[in-house]
Amino acid sequence: MPTANPYQNQVGASHAQFPSGSATQATTSPWQTGATAASTQRITVQYPQVGGVLTGQRGNYVVRDTLGSGEFGAVYECTGPFDQIYALKMVRPSNRPYAEVQAEWSREQSRLFSLRHPNVVYIYDSFEYDHIFYLALERCDHALKAMLGTPMQEGLILEMTRQLLSAVQFLHDNDVVHDDIHAGNVLITHTDRPIVKISDFGISHELRGMTAVRPNVVHHAIMAPEILATGYTSRQSDLYQVGLLLYWMLTGGPAIQMDVPYQELVRQVGDGEPRRRASMLGTPFGDLIAKMLRRREAFRYASAREVWAELRELEAWKQRDLFPVK
Repeated sequence: MPTANPYQNQVGASHAQFPSGSATQATTSPWQTGATAASTQRITVQYPQVGGVLTGQRGNYVVRDTLGSGEFGAVYECTGPFDQIYALKMVRPSNRPYAEVQAEWSREQSRLFSLRHPNVVYIYDSFEYDHIFYLALERCDHALKAMLGTPMQEGLILEMTRQLLSAVQFLHDNDVVHDDIHAGNVLITHTDRPIVKISDFGISHELRGMTAVRPNVVHHAIMAPEILATGYTSRQSDLYQVGLLLYWMLTGGPAIQMDVPYQELVRQVGDGEPRRRASMLGTPFGDLIAKMLRRREAFRYASAREVWAELRELEAWKQRDLFPVK
């Protein structure tokens, strides 16, 4: 079973290369305490340390370990109420105004509390402690990223895809575009089968009746072509990101060359390199992935539900011998 850190890419560093820093060091941050800039004061906050105790709405959380750290956050393993193990996500101040950090925390906790689904990471608690904001989340075993690198069995891919599409359809039915579906934000919990959990709603958006939104942050390695063309993302952008994951699971490698300058990444996305590579697989599954990766949104699948309807008609699904439907 993979043992890689499931939270390393959940805390901000997924959108750029940031030094991890120390999760236990003290830092100063400008907290907005009044209505005008003149009332802003700088206070020193202490990041959690192993053995430290944080108090939330449901009880105390004892820090056991640091799971991941980035510029905008960190995740800690904690023992919480009733001795349950939690992943405690801290929204790092990063010298930002208090109101900005509070708004980011409030959006994510509100979204998680409202989006209850078996394949969305579960939130138990949210609180402010010593001027820092926290989310108490379920502790998963590892990220999908830990499983990538070699081709997976089709039966395993199909089961994980089924759950991933179920979660994405649920989000879209609730008018939410995730915008950040990559292998570090898809967590896995093991029971009699791998259970997929979509996490990190830090840059997700509500459509509010619109068909597309303009994201504030874009992960370069998973940006959909419409970002380059219009600056907007949509439900089909999430499907594009899922298609990138499926290609990686199926082949063992990414659909684009990622260790290249940004302009080369842009060229590959703009030229439709991911779709071309998927088409070259020459299999029904590859053709399905290629359709998810088409450059024009209008020519992709209309919904995650539509993807699944076509996928379950594949012989690979009909003749699967792993993870039968319960």
